Amino acid sequence: MDYLATVRELQPLVICYTNDVVKNFTANGLLSLGASPAMSEAPEEAADFFKVAQALLINIGTLTNQRGEDMLKIAAEANKQGVPIVFDPVAVGASQYRKDFCRRFLEEIQVTVIKGNASEILALVDDAATMKGTDSSVEGIPIDIATRAHHKYNAAVVMTGKTDIIVQDGKGVALDNGTPILTKVTGTGCLLGAVVASFLLKDTHPTVNKLAAAVSYYTISAERATSSASGDLPGTFATVFLDELNQTTTTCYQQEIKKREVKTHDI
Repeated sequence: MDYLATVRELQPLVICYTNDVVKNFTANGLLSLGASPAMSEAPEEAADFFKVAQALLINIGTLTNQRGEDMLKIAAEANKQGVPIVFDPVAVGASQYRKDFCRRFLEEIQVTVIKGNASEILALVDDAATMKGTDSSVEGIPIDIATRAHHKYNAAVVMTGKTDIIVQDGKGVALDNGTPILTKVTGTGCLLGAVVASFLLKDTHPTVNKLAAAVSYYTISAERATSSASGDLPGTFATVFLDELNQTTTTCYQQEIKKREVKTHDI
């Protein structure tokens, strides 16, 4: 199935409750893709929005007590109306406050996809895990943490890193596309969560292939951006990346995807 073409044809409305640092970049990235972003943070309008929205992104990057309560109310309404949720537990291991909120959120809300780097996913399943900010470095941690999170929270897991890992329905894939410069531009990981949400199209149980398509489209667009003049410099990359999100086609990522299946007992 051509998931990208479907997204561009339907132009899904994606509600983004995301952090203050990345709102503009996230909105522009979704517009470049062909989706329609709405940066709504008011629980009072959630019921109306979810009558037409195709997905909800919850990103906890600039978490406060009030925002946390609003996220829970908005997500509960999404559950009520059958709207899929992508949950991005940004820097969850940085503080007990973030851990407590994420675990409360995942207990009260049924999410469709959990998207995070290895440190963040580990912090969701291991009480002893710590991290510094949004640092994604995990030394000596097996990638079975993605499977542990998948089973614990009954959600698909997109775990990002040098190799991206996706686990869903007992199946796992590893994706080896991407570029290190993604770590030099604020908001790129947050945008990925929004891109994944845009591919869901009201689907609360996406296949591993649909999720792989979303991630591969994103990472291959990033690779293509680095091949442009000065595309290996952060400032230029951020601009050209938006252009490539607009220009990358299904044919491009199908030809360039580096995807391999991973047996779940090996994950």
